[in-house]
Amino acid sequence: MMDVTQSVIPQPGMWFEHALNSQNDRPALYVITKIADPGPTALPQIHYQRLGATPDDRAESIDADLFDDIVLRWLTPEEAVRAEIHARYHPGTY
Repeated sequence: MMDVTQSVIPQPGMWFEHALNSQNDRPALYVITKIADPGPTALPQIHYQRLGATPDDRAESIDADLFDDIVLRWLTPEEAVRAEIHARYHPGTY
C-alpha cells in the first residue's frame, strides 16, 4: 500500500487524491496521463486528469518538483482499479 510519505516516482496510469481539489466534499481523484520531457530551460511536466473528465477536458500539469505538494495520498491498487473502471465506463461523471 502506497502512502503520501513514501518516495514515489510518478508514472502514467498512477491514481492519486488531489490535496487542493475536491468534488462533493471529498478529495478529487486524478490519474497521471503523461510525463513530458523538459524543454531547454524548463522542468519536466507531470500531466494529470480528473476522474470524470470528458475527453474534451484539458489535462492539468505541474512542474515535477512541485508535484508532491498536490498529492494528498496515492490510491491503493484496489482503489486505482475501481477508479479506472469508473473512468472507462462512466466518462464525464464523478
